[in-house]
Order: sequence, then C-alpha cells, then structure tokens
Amino acid sequence: MEYVLQIPVPGITTLFSITAVVVGLLFIFFLTLYQKERDLVKSSSINLEGKSRRWTEKKIQELVRVEAFRVAADLETHLDRFDNAAELYRKGGNLKRAAESYLSSGRKSDAAEAYLESRNYKRAAELFFEAGAYERAAEANLEAGETIQAAQIYERGGSLDKAAEIYLEQGLFRKAARIYESRREWGRAADALWRCYGQERARLPEDVAPADSMPLKLLSRRAGDLFYEAGRYDDAIEAYRAGGWSLQTARTYEAGEKYEQAGEEYLKAGEDLKAAECFDKAERKSDAARLRAHHFLGLGEERQALPYLEDAGDYSQAAKIFKKFSEWDKAAENFEKAEDFREAAAMYGNAGDDKNAALSLEKVGDYKGAADYYGKAGDGNARAEALSKAGAYLEAGKTYLDQELSDQAISALQKVDRDDPKYREACYLLGEIFRARGVYDLARQYFYRTVEDKEVSRSNLDNFYHYALCSEQVGEYDEAARLYEQILVLDFHFKDAADRLNSIKSSRTAVDTPSGADQAATVSRSGGVPSQDQVSRPSRYDLLEEIGRGGMGIVYKAEDSILERMVAFKVLPTNLRDHPQALRNFFREAKSAARLNHPNIVTVYDAGEEAETYYIAMEFVEGDTIKYILNREGVFASRAILMIAGQVCKALEYAHGRRVVHRDIKSSNIMWTPEKQVKLMDFGLAKVLEEVKGYQTVASGTPYYMSPEQVLGKDIDHRTDIYSLGVTMFEMATGELPFMHGDATYHHVHTPPPEAKEKNHEVPGELNRIILQCMQKDPGDRFKNAKDLFNSLKSAAVG
Repeated sequence: MEYVLQIPVPGITTLFSITAVVVGLLFIFFLTLYQKERDLVKSSSINLEGKSRRWTEKKIQELVRVEAFRVAADLETHLDRFDNAAELYRKGGNLKRAAESYLSSGRKSDAAEAYLESRNYKRAAELFFEAGAYERAAEANLEAGETIQAAQIYERGGSLDKAAEIYLEQGLFRKAARIYESRREWGRAADALWRCYGQERARLPEDVAPADSMPLKLLSRRAGDLFYEAGRYDDAIEAYRAGGWSLQTARTYEAGEKYEQAGEEYLKAGEDLKAAECFDKAERKSDAARLRAHHFLGLGEERQALPYLEDAGDYSQAAKIFKKFSEWDKAAENFEKAEDFREAAAMYGNAGDDKNAALSLEKVGDYKGAADYYGKAGDGNARAEALSKAGAYLEAGKTYLDQELSDQAISALQKVDRDDPKYREACYLLGEIFRARGVYDLARQYFYRTVEDKEVSRSNLDNFYHYALCSEQVGEYDEAARLYEQILVLDFHFKDAADRLNSIKSSRTAVDTPSGADQAATVSRSGGVPSQDQVSRPSRYDLLEEIGRGGMGIVYKAEDSILERMVAFKVLPTNLRDHPQALRNFFREAKSAARLNHPNIVTVYDAGEEAETYYIAMEFVEGDTIKYILNREGVFASRAILMIAGQVCKALEYAHGRRVVHRDIKSSNIMWTPEKQVKLMDFGLAKVLEEVKGYQTVASGTPYYMSPEQVLGKDIDHRTDIYSLGVTMFEMATGELPFMHGDATYHHVHTPPPEAKEKNHEVPGELNRIILQCMQKDPGDRFKNAKDLFNSLKSAAVG
C-alpha cells in the first residue's frame, strides 16, 4: 500500500479574510499616528519669525489638512487674508473671530450673519442695517427683542405690511394707519385709527364726553373719512357719529342711498335744502316741502314759500299768506284743508262763493250761519236742510214750502216742540199742507192746535176759520157750524164763513136731521132699535140695533129681508154725495172687497145708495173686537197674540195677493169670535174715504196706528198694513199704544219705536223682535210681506 502525504491549501475566502484583517490593523496604526501629529500641531504655537510667506501658506495647508482651522485662520489673518481667515474661523467654530475677519474685509453682511449665528442679535442687526439688509436687520432686532426698532427698519426697508403688523401688535395704531394710508389701503388705515380711537377713549376721564374732546373728535373724523374712502359707509357713519360730525354723517348716508337718515342728519347740520333733497328721494315729500318752505320764509320770500307750504300740508300758514295777499279762493281752500272752517267760510264769503262758505260752516255745526249763506246762494233746499239741522224747524219748513217740497216741510214742521213760541205757527202750516192734500183729519188736528185754549179774536180768526173748514170736511158739521157762528160774531163778512154756515144748516142728511118723509130708523148712541125718522135705508134691510160707530160711519145689526139673514149694515158718511168720482171709486172698491172670500175676512154682501144714503152690507160676526177685549180683560197672552196675528197675516196675504191693501189695521177692526177665529173688517173702506176726502191717494187710517208713509201722505203699499199690525200687536202685548202721548203722527215719523218687552217684561224675546221689525220707519226694513211675517210668528209659536 502506497501512502501519499497531503498538505491542505487555504481557500480563496480564507485568503480574503486574512487580507482584510491586515489592512484594518494598518489603517488603525496610521490613523493613530495622524491624530497624534495633528494634536501636536494644534497645541503648539507657531513661531513665524523669519518664516517666509511661502512657508506660512504651506503651513496653513497642513493645518487645514489636520483641521486645525483656528490656527490656520490666525496664519491667514497674519497674511491679511481676512476672507480666508473668516471662513476658517467659521469652520473652527469661532464665529466672533469670523465676524471680525468679515468686517476686516468689509463684508458686513457676512459679519452680521456670523454674529447672528453666535446670537449676538443686536450687533448683527447693526451690521445688517449698515449693510442695507433691512429685512435681515429687522429680523435680528426681533430676535434681540427690539420690536419697535424692527418695525421701523421694516418700514425703512419697504416691508410695510410687516411694519404695520408690528405697530398694530404693539398698539402703535397711528403708525400702522400712516403706513396703510400711504399705500392707499383706506379700510385697513381706518381700522387702525378706529382702534386708536377706542384706545384713547378708554383713557378719557369719566366726566368728559368723547365729542367734547377735540383730539378724539378729530380722530373720529379722520377714521370716518378713511372708512368713507373705503366705501365702508356703515363704519364711517359710526365714526362720524362718535365725533358728532353731522354733515359728514349725512353725506355718508346719502352716498349709501339711505336718504331718509341722510335728511335727518343734514337737518341736524342746518342744511335744510340738502335735507329736502334727501327727503324727496326718500318719498317724504311733505317733509321736503316743509324744509324748503322754512328756507324761503327765513329769507322773507313768502310767495316762493307758498307752494311748498301747501305741499307740506301746512295749510294754515299758507292760508294766512294767501289771505295777506287777498287771494280769497286759495286762502279759503287752505283754511278748509287746515280744518279752520270758520276762517274758510269767511274767505269763501269774501270770494263770493256762498255755497262753499255754507258747506264750511256746516262742518263746524254752525247750521244757522250756513243757512244764511245758502240763502245768498239761492239754494233753498240746502238752506232748509241747514235750518232744520240748526233746530230752526219753522224757518226750515217755510223754506221747504217755498221750494214746493211739502214732504220735507212736514218733517221739519212736525219737529217744532210744543213749548216753542212758534209751535202754533208750525201747526197752522201743517194744517194747510194736509188740507191741500185732502188729509182733513190731520189738517183739522193741526188747526185745532193753533186755537187750543184760545178764545176767538180778530187776531186768530183765520185759524178758527180753517179749523171750522176741516171740521166741515170730516163731517163734524155741528162743530163746524159752531165755529162759523163764533167767527161771524166778530166779523160777519169774514171770507165765506156765512155761506158755509148756511150750507151746513140747509144740507143736513137724514142721519143728522130727522125727517118724517124719509123711510128711516132712529138709533140712539147708546144702542136700541132705530126709528124710521132718523136713517134712510134700502127697503130690503130692517135695522134692528146700533152696534158701533166711528169715523167711517154707523154700524147696525140688520136683517136682509130678501135672503133672510143677519147682516152688519154700515151707513157711510153723508159727504160722499158731494163727490161723484169718489162715489164711482167707492162702488169699485166695494166690488173688490166683495171678491175677497177668505175665512179671516168679513165678507161684503152688498153696497149701494138709497135716498141719498150710502151703505155697505156685510157678514154679521158674533164676537168682540180685540179693542173691546183689551179694555175688558187687559193684555193678551203671548200665545194668543201669535194666534191672532197669524190669522190676520193669512187674511192680509190673501188680500195683498189680489192687490187690495187694508190701510186701517187696528184692534177695533179685528173681530175675535167664540170659535177663536179672527175676522178682519173694513177692507178697502179706508181707501174709499181717502178718495171721498181728497180725490187722490192721501193719508187715511187712525193716527195712533198709521205708518210713517201714511202720516206723510206718500204713496203706500202692502207694507203699511204690516206696520199697523205691529202697532196692534204692541197694544195687545202691553195694553197701550207705542205712541200714546204727545203728537202721535210726529212720533210715527221721527221717534224710534219702543220695545214691547220694556213695557211688559213677560213678552218673549222673539215676539218682541217681530213687533219691533214690523214698526220700522223704512218699509224696506220691515217684513217683506205678510207670508214672511206669518212664518216668523209660526216659528215663535213653536219655539
């Protein structure tokens, strides 16, 4: 066996590792030697005596190589190479020596930077400033805490924003404002000054107002001006107001188109015309005009002020000036607008405008004065109305009569009070009016009042004559004859009194003068069987007894011998025969009444004339009139009133539907039978007697029940019956008539109707309302017709 000896050979990796270790050890060795040498150089002082410049430069390089920067820098300084020295000092960390070296070379900025790095801010700032590096100088001052000085340097260097900010921070608002203003930054300048204003105001003693301090006042003015330039009008106004600068405040309001506030401020500043311009734009036209007027008046130019006074509504002042210049019309118009109506009337009077003068006096209630002016103007109707308002009713009535306005004259004359010394004269005129209308009953009442409590004398013969004449015309022949005789005793030739007396004596009818030749019956006023020498009658009717009498004639109970039935036989007034046309109308109305066939209406059987006696034969009804029951038993219960009035409404609805109006509804014309049935009497007869008395449609009826339109003699319709039924219901509910005292006709026209409930508290509210509506003055305010009234009565009964 052969053995071979093998020696291991190291690998590549092992060789590299060994090499790296060797190199490392060598590096450490040489580094240690280098450090030792460098430390030796640094620590040693260099003696340069006898050394050349070249040697020194070489030495510097060696020192730099071993980072001995300070020593190297000293050598550079020795060679007067200050720039190099400064850089080496900086590398060696000696910033102060670096700065000094920079200075030695004239590099102030670099020196300043070195001082800055060494935190010598103040010296750095000085050098930056000297070098013209204001921004850096300011920053250095800020680092040094020299804030104000920094701001000043910023300002000098043109960094105005930074300077201003510092001034603001330090409370130097005026300085900041000056900077902003120099840059035309008006808003920022104004804000700075306004902060200054607040600062200085806070220092002001408590007993001094800001507006009293001139420095503050000027400061607010300047702030306001700057705000104004910036277009910040609200801020400007606040500033101006703080200093009491009214004119500037006004100008600013105006620039902001706040014209009303501008006007007020101009007013405070005494600028009236400027204030007026602004008020015009603010649509305060009257205020603008007032200011212009004030301006011209202050200058003594009254005429120029006039249009503005009128526009301003200062009518009183304008009127006085117009009056001063004798311009009466314009003075009057302005006094009227100023509601000085008396002065207005005087001015209208001066101008000859009497109507407007009257109207002005009416506005202050001087109706008497107004009437005088209306008289001058020739306006009789207006004069009469004014007199009536003045309470001069007699003069008003006379004036109405002059205008042929008799209805208005009646209304005025009826208002003359009984205690008035002119009352009898008013009654005389009323008597004449109603006599001319053929309303003889009313005429007679008024003529009676002219002679009431008087003896016949030469001073009142005419009054007694007219009273006699109307008595004759209503069939009161005995009274008429007595009056004519009294007149003739004093003046036998007075008018036609003698002829009238003779006519009465010679023309008495069978009713008034017994005649044996007539086939008549006589009845006493107290009842009983009539004798044949008193009443002429148709041969078919046998008169049994008188059962009633009134203004429309005498009523007898009679027997119809042909039809063998009982009738109510009414003998009508004898003066019918004097009026042929009225007679024809009577028979026409009688036929109309005869066609009314209704269970609540007394039936008309016959009408005619025999032996100059005019009669009407009607259904004979057992029972009593409502008037008789009232007198006997007192007020009716509300349910009975509703029942009776309801049946009357049924009768009226039927009659009105056939164009027949009763005209004389009253308690004595309503019969109440034992079977609790209503019978309404005398349909159409009222109209017959109207025409008998006056040949025209004039007032008839009983005054206590008459509607206002009946009293005034106006045209009437079915609603007059509703009024009269209302009066009748009032009477049934209270036991008395609504107008029992004084002049009933006057009250019907002028006095508001009383409420039944006030007279009798037991009257139900709904019935009270129905009665009140029936008695309204204006027909249009009453129930529209009898059917509507019936429905209301029915509802009240159910309720």
